[in-house]
Amino acid sequence: MSLIELALQRVKADSAKGAADKGAAYAPAAPGGVSQRHEPVPAAVPAAEVLNPDILITEAFLRENELVAPQSHEHQQRAEYRHIKYGLLRDFAATGSNLILVTSALQGEGKSFTSFHLASSLASERDYTVLLVDADVIRPSMSRMLGRVDSPGLMNAVADANTNVESLIATTNVRGLSFLSAGPPDERATEHFASVRMGEVMRQLLSVPNRIVVVDTLPLLLTTEARALTSLGGQTVLVVRAESTPQAAVLEAVELLGEGTNAKVLLNAAVRSKALEYYGLGHGYDYVSNRSQKE
Repeated sequence: MSLIELALQRVKADSAKGAADKGAAYAPAAPGGVSQRHEPVPAAVPAAEVLNPDILITEAFLRENELVAPQSHEHQQRAEYRHIKYGLLRDFAATGSNLILVTSALQGEGKSFTSFHLASSLASERDYTVLLVDADVIRPSMSRMLGRVDSPGLMNAVADANTNVESLIATTNVRGLSFLSAGPPDERATEHFASVRMGEVMRQLLSVPNRIVVVDTLPLLLTTEARALTSLGGQTVLVVRAESTPQAAVLEAVELLGEGTNAKVLLNAAVRSKALEYYGLGHGYDYVSNRSQKE
């Protein structure tokens, strides 16, 4: 049995046990969390063109940061993320939240690459706007790539109750896509992320009608901050690098996510001739990305 099959077997077993114990489709978030159900927004808020965006995402930028596949595979890459996003969109009703957390067991699995392309693909939906949040306060690679590493961001808003997080969001030239940087490092980041204030900040971000929030978090096994963030609810995408991530690391990461987490395993950098399999807790999706990706 392969590494990913073992991981998914464990995920499904935990999911079945959790469903039997709780008798519910999802588990409430811990104190300060935001996974509670909400009524659907009746009308869509169309994305508007930004005349003078804070961030320019160009073809040259994508090439320079290795955020795009070779030209011969660009169409396939877009198609793969399109398949992935529709699996996530279908689960919004089940989770009661438009929040997607992207994590990994270890560093270098491709979580930041996945976060960026997932957010970009979701932003192409006419009925939604997307906020990409860099929550990796230790290695804020997304903030660095987008030229916002020195800008105030998530940590500023969580650490200071007087800071309006909406005022820290940067616009981009990609229709429907905005970005919130990580902000400065903080030795008490774990406590901040587990606080009631973090729940308030996330609720504010999710209160914008039809906004999807995609959070690039930290590796689960290397930091305590990532574990604090998983209590926020929504859906969690666990990125696993094929033929690289140790089996024990995958299983430990699944264990840390816990039975009540609505989690999906995304197999990254696998060489196969067709779309791979994309599984969620208690669900089965026939979608996965199979391009080589970097952190």
